[in-house]
Amino acid sequence: MCDTLMLLMPGATWLAKNSDREPDEPQRVEWRQASQHASGTRQATYLSVAAPGRSYATWISRPDWMWGAEMGVNEKGVAIGNEAVFTRLVNRKKPGLLGMDLLRLALEQAASADEALEVIVGYLERYGQGGAGGFRNKKFFYDNSFLIADSRLGWQLETAGRLWVARKYSRENGRLTAAISNSLSIGSDFDSSSTDIEDRSLRDGHWNGKGNFDFAAIFSTRFMPWAARANDRRLCNLGRLAGVQAEQAVAGQLAESLQQHKNGGSHSSNADVCMHATGIFRPSQTTQSMITSLSPDPQKVWMTGGSAPCVSLFKPLFVPGQDGVDNNWLTDQAGFWERWQKIYLATEKSKDLRDRIQSFNADYQSDLWHADAESTNRLLADWWQGISRLAQPFFQ
Repeated sequence: MCDTLMLLMPGATWLAKNSDREPDEPQRVEWRQASQHASGTRQATYLSVAAPGRSYATWISRPDWMWGAEMGVNEKGVAIGNEAVFTRLVNRKKPGLLGMDLLRLALEQAASADEALEVIVGYLERYGQGGAGGFRNKKFFYDNSFLIADSRLGWQLETAGRLWVARKYSRENGRLTAAISNSLSIGSDFDSSSTDIEDRSLRDGHWNGKGNFDFAAIFSTRFMPWAARANDRRLCNLGRLAGVQAEQAVAGQLAESLQQHKNGGSHSSNADVCMHATGIFRPSQTTQSMITSLSPDPQKVWMTGGSAPCVSLFKPLFVPGQDGVDNNWLTDQAGFWERWQKIYLATEKSKDLRDRIQSFNADYQSDLWHADAESTNRLLADWWQGISRLAQPFFQ
Protein backbone atom coordinates (compact mmCIF):
# COMPACT_ATOMS: atom_id res chain seq x y z
CA MET A 1 0.00 0.00 0.00
CA CYS A 2 1.14 3.58 -0.58
CA ASP A 3 0.01 7.20 -0.64
CA THR A 4 1.18 9.82 -3.15
CA LEU A 5 0.22 13.52 -3.13
CA MET A 6 0.72 16.33 -5.64
CA LEU A 7 0.19 20.05 -5.19
CA LEU A 8 0.60 22.82 -7.78
CA MET A 9 1.38 26.19 -6.19
CA PRO A 10 2.60 29.50 -7.61
CA GLY A 11 6.25 29.00 -8.50
CA ALA A 12 6.54 25.30 -7.63
CA THR A 13 4.95 21.88 -7.88
CA TRP A 14 5.18 19.56 -4.89
CA LEU A 15 5.10 15.77 -4.86
CA ALA A 16 5.20 13.61 -1.73
CA LYS A 17 4.93 9.89 -1.15
CA ASN A 18 4.87 7.20 1.53
CA SER A 19 6.08 3.87 0.18
CA ASP A 20 4.31 1.06 2.04
CA ARG A 21 5.84 -2.37 1.55
CA GLU A 22 6.74 -5.48 3.56
CA PRO A 23 8.16 -4.33 6.91
CA ASP A 24 11.56 -6.03 6.62
CA GLU A 25 12.24 -5.01 3.00
CA PRO A 26 15.18 -2.55 2.85
CA GLN A 27 14.71 0.43 0.56
CA ARG A 28 17.81 2.24 -0.65
CA VAL A 29 18.17 5.95 -1.35
CA GLU A 30 20.51 6.27 -4.33
CA TRP A 31 21.94 8.94 -6.60
CA ARG A 32 22.27 7.49 -10.10
CA GLN A 33 24.59 9.50 -12.32
CA ALA A 34 23.66 10.34 -15.87
CA SER A 35 25.10 7.60 -18.03
CA GLN A 36 25.79 6.34 -21.48
CA HIS A 37 25.14 2.63 -21.84
CA ALA A 38 24.77 0.03 -24.55
CA SER A 39 22.18 1.52 -26.87
CA GLY A 40 19.20 -0.65 -27.49
CA THR A 41 18.53 -2.40 -24.18
CA ARG A 42 17.98 -1.86 -20.45
CA GLN A 43 17.69 -4.73 -17.99
CA ALA A 44 14.70 -4.17 -15.69
CA THR A 45 13.65 -6.49 -12.86
CA TYR A 46 12.25 -9.31 -14.97
CA LEU A 47 12.66 -8.17 -18.59
CA SER A 48 15.28 -6.71 -20.89
CA VAL A 49 13.65 -3.80 -22.73
CA ALA A 50 14.51 -1.42 -25.54
CA ALA A 51 15.97 1.85 -24.25
CA PRO A 52 17.98 4.82 -25.51
CA GLY A 53 21.72 4.85 -24.95
CA ARG A 54 21.69 7.63 -22.38
CA SER A 55 19.93 8.20 -19.07
CA TYR A 56 19.36 11.30 -16.94
CA ALA A 57 20.74 11.49 -13.42
CA THR A 58 18.18 10.60 -10.76
CA TRP A 59 17.51 10.43 -7.07
CA ILE A 60 15.60 7.21 -6.49
CA SER A 61 14.34 5.12 -3.60
CA ARG A 62 14.64 1.47 -4.60
CA PRO A 63 13.59 -1.76 -2.84
CA ASP A 64 16.98 -3.42 -2.87
CA TRP A 65 15.96 -6.65 -4.63
CA MET A 66 14.52 -4.97 -7.74
CA TRP A 67 15.79 -2.73 -10.52
CA GLY A 68 12.89 -0.31 -10.41
CA ALA A 69 12.18 2.46 -7.92
CA GLU A 70 9.22 3.38 -5.72
CA MET A 71 9.73 7.12 -6.23
CA GLY A 72 12.30 9.63 -7.37
CA VAL A 73 13.18 12.86 -9.13
CA ASN A 74 15.58 13.39 -12.01
CA GLU A 75 18.02 16.14 -12.97
CA LYS A 76 15.40 17.68 -15.30
CA GLY A 77 12.98 18.24 -12.43
CA VAL A 78 10.59 15.37 -13.16
CA ALA A 79 9.24 13.52 -10.11
CA ILE A 80 7.12 10.36 -10.00
CA GLY A 81 5.47 8.18 -7.36
CA ASN A 82 3.52 5.00 -8.06
CA GLU A 83 0.83 2.95 -6.30
CA ALA A 84 -0.39 -0.61 -6.49
CA VAL A 85 -3.95 -0.89 -7.83
CA PHE A 86 -5.97 -4.07 -8.03
CA THR A 87 -7.90 -4.36 -11.28
CA ARG A 88 -9.77 -7.00 -13.27
CA LEU A 89 -6.84 -7.21 -15.71
CA VAL A 90 -3.94 -7.92 -13.34
CA ASN A 91 -1.44 -10.26 -15.02
CA ARG A 92 -0.67 -13.15 -12.66
CA LYS A 93 1.05 -15.43 -15.17
CA LYS A 94 3.58 -13.89 -17.54
CA PRO A 95 6.52 -11.70 -16.51
CA GLY A 96 6.25 -8.04 -17.40
CA LEU A 97 7.44 -4.68 -16.17
CA LEU A 98 6.81 -3.80 -12.54
CA GLY A 99 5.28 -0.41 -11.88
CA MET A 100 8.60 0.50 -10.26
CA ASP A 101 10.45 -0.40 -13.48
CA LEU A 102 8.11 1.86 -15.47
CA LEU A 103 8.76 4.67 -13.00
CA ARG A 104 12.55 4.39 -13.22
CA LEU A 105 12.54 4.09 -17.01
CA ALA A 106 10.55 7.33 -17.18
CA LEU A 107 12.87 9.18 -14.80
CA GLU A 108 15.88 8.08 -16.81
CA GLN A 109 14.40 9.15 -20.16
CA ALA A 110 12.00 12.08 -19.62
CA ALA A 111 12.79 15.79 -19.49
CA SER A 112 9.20 16.78 -18.64
CA ALA A 113 6.03 15.34 -17.11
CA ASP A 114 4.52 15.08 -20.59
CA GLU A 115 7.49 13.02 -21.78
CA ALA A 116 7.36 10.82 -18.66
CA LEU A 117 3.72 9.98 -19.39
CA GLU A 118 4.67 9.04 -22.96
CA VAL A 119 7.55 6.84 -21.75
CA ILE A 120 5.42 4.93 -19.23
CA VAL A 121 2.48 4.26 -21.53
CA GLY A 122 4.82 3.36 -24.38
CA TYR A 123 6.50 0.64 -22.32
CA LEU A 124 3.16 -0.42 -20.83
CA GLU A 125 1.59 -0.99 -24.23
CA ARG A 126 4.67 -2.71 -25.69
CA TYR A 127 5.68 -5.01 -22.82
CA GLY A 128 2.76 -5.07 -20.39
CA GLN A 129 3.03 -4.95 -16.63
CA GLY A 130 3.42 -7.96 -14.41
CA GLY A 131 5.67 -10.08 -12.25
CA ALA A 132 5.61 -10.63 -8.51
CA GLY A 133 5.81 -7.29 -6.73
CA GLY A 134 6.53 -8.56 -3.22
CA PHE A 135 9.80 -8.97 -1.35
CA ARG A 136 8.97 -12.29 0.31
CA ASN A 137 5.39 -12.63 -0.91
CA LYS A 138 5.88 -13.83 -4.48
CA LYS A 139 2.13 -14.25 -4.94
CA PHE A 140 1.56 -10.49 -4.79
CA PHE A 141 0.63 -9.09 -8.21
CA TYR A 142 -0.89 -5.74 -9.09
CA ASP A 143 -1.35 -3.03 -11.70
CA ASN A 144 -0.22 0.53 -11.08
CA SER A 145 -1.23 4.16 -10.87
CA PHE A 146 1.18 7.09 -10.97
CA LEU A 147 1.47 10.77 -10.14
CA ILE A 148 3.92 12.46 -12.51
CA ALA A 149 5.02 16.06 -11.98
CA ASP A 150 7.33 18.81 -13.16
CA SER A 151 7.43 22.50 -12.28
CA ARG A 152 4.64 23.34 -14.78
CA LEU A 153 2.08 20.54 -14.52
CA GLY A 154 1.22 17.03 -13.42
CA TRP A 155 -0.44 13.85 -14.65
CA GLN A 156 -2.44 11.22 -12.81
CA LEU A 157 -2.07 7.97 -14.73
CA GLU A 158 -4.12 4.86 -13.95
CA THR A 159 -3.73 1.49 -15.61
CA ALA A 160 -5.48 -1.86 -15.98
CA GLY A 161 -3.33 -4.39 -17.78
CA ARG A 162 -2.14 -2.59 -20.94
CA LEU A 163 -5.03 -0.12 -20.89
CA TRP A 164 -4.69 3.32 -19.33
CA VAL A 165 -6.28 6.71 -18.75
CA ALA A 166 -4.66 9.95 -17.59
CA ARG A 167 -5.89 13.21 -16.10
CA LYS A 168 -3.93 16.44 -16.50
CA TYR A 169 -3.31 18.93 -13.67
CA SER A 170 -2.22 22.48 -14.41
CA ARG A 171 -2.65 26.01 -13.21
CA GLU A 172 -4.46 26.73 -16.48
CA ASN A 173 -7.17 24.09 -16.03
CA GLY A 174 -7.55 24.74 -12.30
CA ARG A 175 -6.76 21.21 -11.14
CA LEU A 176 -4.18 21.88 -8.46
CA THR A 177 -4.27 18.94 -6.04
CA ALA A 178 -4.18 15.17 -6.55
CA ALA A 179 -3.83 12.14 -4.32
CA ILE A 180 -3.73 8.41 -5.09
CA SER A 181 -3.99 5.55 -2.61
CA ASN A 182 -4.27 2.03 -4.07
CA SER A 183 -7.59 2.41 -5.88
CA LEU A 184 -8.68 3.59 -9.30
CA SER A 185 -10.25 7.04 -9.10
CA ILE A 186 -10.40 8.31 -12.70
CA GLY A 187 -13.86 7.70 -14.09
CA SER A 188 -15.02 9.43 -17.28
CA ASP A 189 -13.08 12.66 -16.67
CA PHE A 190 -9.75 11.76 -18.30
CA ASP A 191 -7.76 13.85 -20.77
CA SER A 192 -5.85 11.09 -22.51
CA SER A 193 -6.17 7.33 -22.85
CA SER A 194 -5.20 4.18 -24.71
CA THR A 195 -6.11 4.31 -28.38
CA ASP A 196 -9.71 3.18 -28.97
CA ILE A 197 -10.10 2.29 -25.29
CA GLU A 198 -13.91 2.23 -25.48
CA ASP A 199 -14.01 -0.05 -28.53
CA ARG A 200 -11.37 -2.35 -27.07
CA SER A 201 -13.15 -2.58 -23.73
CA LEU A 202 -16.43 -3.31 -25.46
CA ARG A 203 -14.88 -5.90 -27.78
CA ASP A 204 -13.12 -7.72 -24.91
CA GLY A 205 -16.25 -7.85 -22.77
CA HIS A 206 -15.12 -5.45 -20.05
CA TRP A 207 -17.79 -2.85 -20.80
CA ASN A 208 -21.39 -3.25 -21.94
CA GLY A 209 -21.41 -0.01 -23.90
CA LYS A 210 -24.16 1.59 -21.81
CA GLY A 211 -23.79 5.07 -20.37
CA ASN A 212 -20.52 6.95 -20.07
CA PHE A 213 -17.28 5.02 -20.23
CA ASP A 214 -16.09 5.01 -16.58
CA PHE A 215 -12.59 3.54 -16.25
CA ALA A 216 -12.65 3.12 -12.46
CA ALA A 217 -16.11 1.53 -12.41
CA ILE A 218 -15.27 -0.88 -15.24
CA PHE A 219 -11.88 -2.14 -14.07
CA SER A 220 -11.89 -1.79 -10.27
CA THR A 221 -12.11 -4.77 -7.97
CA ARG A 222 -13.76 -4.46 -4.58
CA PHE A 223 -11.99 -6.41 -1.87
CA MET A 224 -8.41 -5.07 -1.89
CA PRO A 225 -9.30 -1.35 -2.08
CA TRP A 226 -11.84 -1.91 0.73
CA ALA A 227 -9.43 -3.90 2.92
CA ALA A 228 -6.67 -1.36 2.33
CA ARG A 229 -9.01 1.55 3.19
CA ALA A 230 -7.70 3.15 0.00
CA ASN A 231 -10.46 5.71 -0.49
CA ASP A 232 -10.30 6.75 3.17
CA ARG A 233 -6.61 7.55 2.82
CA ARG A 234 -7.01 9.32 -0.52
CA LEU A 235 -9.83 11.55 0.75
CA CYS A 236 -7.89 12.28 3.92
CA ASN A 237 -4.89 13.43 1.88
CA LEU A 238 -7.02 15.52 -0.46
CA GLY A 239 -8.50 17.24 2.57
CA ARG A 240 -5.05 18.00 3.89
CA LEU A 241 -3.87 19.36 0.53
CA ALA A 242 -6.86 21.70 0.41
CA GLY A 243 -5.71 23.25 3.68
CA VAL A 244 -2.04 23.84 2.79
CA GLN A 245 -1.04 27.42 3.55
CA ALA A 246 1.43 28.96 1.11
CA GLU A 247 2.80 31.39 3.69
CA GLN A 248 3.95 28.51 5.91
CA ALA A 249 6.59 25.83 5.25
CA VAL A 250 4.90 23.69 2.59
CA ALA A 251 7.32 20.81 3.10
CA GLY A 252 6.40 20.69 6.78
CA GLN A 253 2.69 20.60 5.98
CA LEU A 254 3.19 17.75 3.51
CA ALA A 255 5.24 15.90 6.11
CA GLU A 256 2.31 16.19 8.51
CA SER A 257 0.10 14.60 5.85
CA LEU A 258 2.49 11.68 5.46
CA GLN A 259 2.68 11.27 9.26
CA GLN A 260 -1.08 10.95 9.76
CA HIS A 261 -2.75 8.25 11.83
CA LYS A 262 -6.53 7.99 11.73
CA ASN A 263 -6.78 8.08 15.52
CA GLY A 264 -4.32 10.88 16.08
CA GLY A 265 -1.10 9.88 17.81
CA SER A 266 -1.63 6.14 17.79
CA HIS A 267 -1.56 3.92 14.72
CA SER A 268 -4.52 1.65 14.47
CA SER A 269 -5.79 0.76 10.99
CA ASN A 270 -5.21 0.56 7.23
CA ALA A 271 -6.76 4.04 7.09
CA ASP A 272 -3.48 5.39 8.52
CA VAL A 273 -1.40 7.29 5.96
CA CYS A 274 1.67 6.50 8.08
CA MET A 275 1.37 2.71 7.98
CA HIS A 276 2.66 0.38 10.71
CA ALA A 277 2.63 -3.35 10.01
CA THR A 278 0.89 -5.48 12.66
CA GLY A 279 0.32 -8.83 10.96
CA ILE A 280 -1.95 -10.51 8.46
CA PHE A 281 -4.62 -7.79 8.40
CA ARG A 282 -2.07 -4.96 8.14
CA PRO A 283 1.01 -6.43 6.45
CA SER A 284 2.37 -3.18 5.00
CA GLN A 285 4.82 -0.78 6.61
CA THR A 286 5.82 2.71 5.46
CA THR A 287 9.44 1.86 4.70
CA GLN A 288 10.44 5.12 2.97
CA SER A 289 9.04 8.63 2.47
CA MET A 290 9.88 11.44 0.06
CA ILE A 291 8.96 15.10 -0.41
CA THR A 292 10.18 17.11 -3.39
CA SER A 293 9.68 20.68 -4.57
CA LEU A 294 9.98 21.21 -8.34
CA SER A 295 10.61 24.72 -9.61
CA PRO A 296 12.62 26.46 -12.34
CA ASP A 297 15.33 26.81 -9.68
CA PRO A 298 17.12 23.60 -8.62
CA GLN A 299 14.57 21.23 -7.16
CA LYS A 300 14.66 20.24 -3.50
CA VAL A 301 14.41 16.67 -2.27
CA TRP A 302 13.98 15.21 1.20
CA MET A 303 13.81 11.51 2.11
CA THR A 304 13.55 9.75 5.45
CA GLY A 305 15.87 6.89 4.54
CA GLY A 306 13.86 4.46 6.65
CA SER A 307 10.57 3.40 8.18
CA ALA A 308 7.77 5.39 9.76
CA PRO A 309 7.68 9.13 8.93
CA CYS A 310 5.93 9.75 12.26
CA VAL A 311 9.22 9.08 14.08
CA SER A 312 11.63 9.84 11.22
CA LEU A 313 13.41 12.96 10.08
CA PHE A 314 13.09 14.15 6.48
CA LYS A 315 16.70 14.56 5.31
CA PRO A 316 17.69 16.93 2.49
CA LEU A 317 19.52 15.52 -0.54
CA PHE A 318 21.82 17.53 -2.81
CA VAL A 319 23.21 16.78 -6.25
CA PRO A 320 26.81 15.52 -5.83
CA GLY A 321 29.34 17.73 -7.58
CA GLN A 322 26.97 20.70 -7.78
CA ASP A 323 27.43 23.93 -5.80
CA GLY A 324 30.35 22.49 -3.87
CA VAL A 325 28.46 19.39 -2.68
CA ASP A 326 30.85 16.49 -2.17
CA ASN A 327 28.65 14.14 -0.18
CA ASN A 328 25.21 13.59 1.32
CA TRP A 329 24.94 12.46 4.92
CA LEU A 330 22.14 9.99 4.24
CA THR A 331 23.81 8.16 1.35
CA ASP A 332 27.13 8.10 3.23
CA GLN A 333 25.61 6.05 6.06
CA ALA A 334 26.19 2.41 5.10
CA GLY A 335 23.25 0.26 6.13
CA PHE A 336 21.25 3.21 7.42
CA TRP A 337 17.91 1.54 6.60
CA GLU A 338 18.73 -1.45 8.82
CA ARG A 339 20.21 0.68 11.60
CA TRP A 340 17.14 2.92 11.68
CA GLN A 341 14.84 -0.14 11.57
CA LYS A 342 16.22 -1.30 14.93
CA ILE A 343 15.43 2.08 16.46
CA TYR A 344 12.00 2.18 14.87
CA LEU A 345 11.15 -1.28 16.26
CA ALA A 346 12.22 -0.06 19.70
CA THR A 347 9.76 2.86 19.42
CA GLU A 348 7.00 0.32 18.71
CA LYS A 349 7.71 -1.26 22.10
CA SER A 350 8.26 1.94 24.05
CA LYS A 351 5.92 4.94 23.86
CA ASP A 352 8.41 6.85 26.00
CA LEU A 353 11.17 6.39 23.41
CA ARG A 354 8.76 7.30 20.60
CA ASP A 355 7.77 10.52 22.36
CA ARG A 356 11.39 11.43 23.07
CA ILE A 357 12.47 10.88 19.47
CA GLN A 358 9.55 12.87 18.08
CA SER A 359 10.40 15.77 20.37
CA PHE A 360 14.09 15.52 19.51
CA ASN A 361 13.34 15.47 15.78
CA ALA A 362 11.26 18.64 16.02
CA ASP A 363 14.34 20.58 17.12
CA TYR A 364 16.11 19.70 13.87
CA GLN A 365 13.39 19.38 11.23
CA SER A 366 12.48 23.05 10.97
CA ASP A 367 16.12 23.90 10.18
CA LEU A 368 16.49 21.04 7.71
CA TRP A 369 13.67 22.27 5.49
CA HIS A 370 15.89 25.22 4.57
CA ALA A 371 19.47 24.06 5.25
CA ASP A 372 22.22 24.11 2.64
CA ALA A 373 24.44 21.07 2.06
CA GLU A 374 27.13 21.98 4.59
CA SER A 375 24.61 22.78 7.32
CA THR A 376 22.62 19.64 6.53
CA ASN A 377 25.61 17.33 7.01
CA ARG A 378 26.50 19.05 10.28
CA LEU A 379 22.93 18.99 11.60
CA LEU A 380 22.38 15.35 10.68
CA ALA A 381 25.65 14.22 12.24
CA ASP A 382 24.61 15.93 15.48
CA TRP A 383 21.06 14.53 15.22
CA TRP A 384 22.28 10.97 14.75
CA GLN A 385 24.53 11.17 17.79
CA GLY A 386 21.59 12.37 19.86
CA ILE A 387 19.22 9.71 18.52
CA SER A 388 21.80 7.00 19.21
CA ARG A 389 22.12 8.18 22.81
CA LEU A 390 18.35 8.20 23.26
CA ALA A 391 17.97 4.68 21.86
CA GLN A 392 21.00 3.06 23.53
CA PRO A 393 19.27 2.15 26.84
CA PHE A 394 16.66 0.16 24.89
CA PHE A 395 19.31 -2.14 23.38
CA GLN A 396 20.99 -3.09 26.66
